[in-house]
Amino acid sequence: MFYQRNWVAVIVVILGFAMFIPVAQAQRQDYEGVLCSAQTGSAVQASPGEIYVGSFEQKGIFQSTHESKLFDNWTGHAVGVVKGQSGKWSWNGFHKGMGPDGDFIIYEFSGDSQSGITTAKAIYGTGKWKGVKGEVKFNRITKGKPIVPYTDQFCEKQVGWIELPK
Repeated sequence: MFYQRNWVAVIVVILGFAMFIPVAQAQRQDYEGVLCSAQTGSAVQASPGEIYVGSFEQKGIFQSTHESKLFDNWTGHAVGVVKGQSGKWSWNGFHKGMGPDGDFIIYEFSGDSQSGITTAKAIYGTGKWKGVKGEVKFNRITKGKPIVPYTDQFCEKQVGWIELPK
């Protein structure tokens, strides 16, 4: 009995010390800002009032509005597909965000006109962004009159988080 209590005490002491061993944890950072872009579209099928199916390519720059200035002056390139039917639109694709140092993050995104929100999830990163996880939601805050047919010029508010493994 006495011998068993000694072992329990030793285990409790070891577990107590184990609480102070640093454990590698991912560091999560919030960010927000505005992405302004120019987008060019290409129709596969455009039947007004019936269906629109096409693709798009977008290029732009991100300006951080968060105190951390995370992703400030990153440039972006996105490609995707869009469908419009019965007044409802949906889209999905991939976005590459690149920092001034050349490291980048690739996101997969999807959205629809009913919610007005696009959600993107980080799926790949290079350099210090290797192993990145994260999500960002964005919606358009301004849109200009297209300067050339089949183009859009707009800005989107983005709010997200990013996490790097330790």
